[in-house]
Amino acid sequence: MRILYSVIAGKQDYKKTKPALRATRLKAEAKRSAPGIKDIILVIAAVLVFLLGVYAFFYLNLSTELNLDTDLD
Repeated sequence: MRILYSVIAGKQDYKKTKPALRATRLKAEAKRSAPGIKDIILVIAAVLVFLLGVYAFFYLNLSTELNLDTDLD
């Protein structure tokens, strides 16, 4: 854990106090977990695009069926 911590904190942090080092470590861990949020947003966007496509498909099919049912006689 100490080796990983020293890599995250960097060599310039040897003069910092414990609370400052803890804050630096937490900030580094937050940066590593940030791509998870991007993945969640991408999945939600993909689901919304899929639902929009299904809606458009059924909307276009139903609207063309209604136009075919009209008789000009």
